[in-house]
Amino acid sequence: MNSGVSIMNACARNAGRGLRLAGAAALLALAALAAPAAAQQVFPTPQAAADAFGQALATSDREAVARVLGPDYRQLVPGGVGQDEIYRFLAAWARKHEVVADGDRRAWLGVGDSGWTLAVPIVRVAQGWRFDPVAGKAEIRRRTIGRNELTAIDTLQALQAAQARYRDGIGQGRYADRLVSRPGATDGLYWPDLPGYPPQAFGPDALAMGPDVPVADAYYGYRYKVLPARGGDGYWILAWPARYGETGIGSFVIGAGGGVREADLGPATGRRAPALQGTDVSFGTWSSITPQPVGAK
Repeated sequence: MNSGVSIMNACARNAGRGLRLAGAAALLALAALAAPAAAQQVFPTPQAAADAFGQALATSDREAVARVLGPDYRQLVPGGVGQDEIYRFLAAWARKHEVVADGDRRAWLGVGDSGWTLAVPIVRVAQGWRFDPVAGKAEIRRRTIGRNELTAIDTLQALQAAQARYRDGIGQGRYADRLVSRPGATDGLYWPDLPGYPPQAFGPDALAMGPDVPVADAYYGYRYKVLPARGGDGYWILAWPARYGETGIGSFVIGAGGGVREADLGPATGRRAPALQGTDVSFGTWSSITPQPVGAK
């Protein structure tokens, strides 16, 4: 699989992380209280399904949400969202919402004016139209992978700039050979704020980027590692998904000059990526890409 293509496909409907979290928050608030199991409702038109969804959210009717999205709708809700996101989603809904046809048998619910669509499609069934939570779970995963891949590309570019700052400053012509400095040293792009120490080349996000960081804590689902070149006159920085197929697909590298390169290391990414050396990413299956900005539609 070409991960550049996967980025394009996964993010085709993901126009705003803030609104995505806001939509999740609206469901999360209702999911906090248990609702009795109910059969999922079928509607005469996609518009009727969309209207029922909006009404259920606006009235905080968790039983209605369960009827509209199905009794397992909590599986569509991530954690880490709050009341502000709920208000933002409802405000976007009030500004604009529409049903966007996708062929004759599927439609999407667009909310707000940014092009964002709810991840759960409305599909035609024998009795009419209903939300498809199974397809919604798959779409959420595709969007998550796309967001994480784009963020990894953006992060590598930021790390490239940090390496240049390090070289021109405390590195005295050499690049950092790690992301996080060893205790009492400044051999990485990040070190703690200490009296007498210069500003870090990169911020504390580096603490969540290491090759051994737990999957749940990995920075937007990716791990990172600096691959130093001999003599300190170059480097590669590698980014790979913390859990292949769930938090990302593509692995990416960037060097002292030039852009980002990518490769799909397959299901064995978690074993292969940490073992790579600088010479392993210079040629072969790694291809150059022209990334879209994070959050691109």
